[in-house]
Amino acid sequence: MQQRLAAIDIGSNSTRLLVAEAKGSVLVPIYQDQITTRLGQGSGGDSRRLLASAMERTAAAVAKFYRQAQDLGAQVVRLFGTSALREADNQEEFRLLVESKVGLKPEVLSGTKEAYLTYIGAVRALSLTQPAVIIDVGGGSTEIIWGRQYQVLSAVSLKLGAVRLAEKYLLSDPPTAAEWDEMTEFIWTQLKEKLELLKGKVSQVVAVGGTATTIAAMEQGLACYDRSKVQGYVVLRQRLANLVQAVRLLPVAERRKLPGLQPERADIIPAGMAILNLALTILDLPGFTVSDADLLLGSLYDFGFNTPAKKLLS
Repeated sequence: MQQRLAAIDIGSNSTRLLVAEAKGSVLVPIYQDQITTRLGQGSGGDSRRLLASAMERTAAAVAKFYRQAQDLGAQVVRLFGTSALREADNQEEFRLLVESKVGLKPEVLSGTKEAYLTYIGAVRALSLTQPAVIIDVGGGSTEIIWGRQYQVLSAVSLKLGAVRLAEKYLLSDPPTAAEWDEMTEFIWTQLKEKLELLKGKVSQVVAVGGTATTIAAMEQGLACYDRSKVQGYVVLRQRLANLVQAVRLLPVAERRKLPGLQPERADIIPAGMAILNLALTILDLPGFTVSDADLLLGSLYDFGFNTPAKKLLS
């Protein structure tokens, strides 16, 4: 059997698994799965503590994925957490809980490291050679990375995430106009400072993460998620703006019925869509390319695997 590696990403909204096989200098995904665990539940408020219920269900998902990775022959498993975990005052409590279930403590990625690994995953999967901006909208944060092939020119992690924003601003069902305007004004302020610097320097935007892949699935009306139809799909700016407007006006119960939208993501998808929509507006670009490959794949290229990207990472 070829060498197999696995990565488990403990995000603010979901816990994800990727198992990949090394073929020469390339990692080929052979299995992927995710469970909505909402470790970042409550992040819209002032609390910086992970909820006990959120920790328990997330740790259970990690244990399930760890067993799956072993059953699939993974010789190495990389386990890490992102925004919700790195901001939590009780992060060590959760890390010990996970260790008690799988014998391994999760790494806590810094925002910068998360951004770098996300960039590498997208670049490797799409074979990008021209300067590009990678935008990763997560549950608790958004990473913006500008680079050229394997060279990262700048990277930033912002506290803009679909779960965080929905819990803080979108309190009505559906959101009121005032709630929506307050949220989008906040997003605009946070994004404009960073993206204005890149305007005119790039002609391509790649979006990764659950919000981006969900938009691609929704536009195509996919009853079942199909990675082959999502990877490389181009979302046009005007179509995205129309979709945002339609989705935000629906109550959550109606959103859950929309083809391509996972029911458990229905309450947070408007916030995630708003981030990408406003990013395109600031950059004044016609659309973005979706990459299903992201942080998970990048983390495996970084972790004991020979790749030019490794030289970029500390």
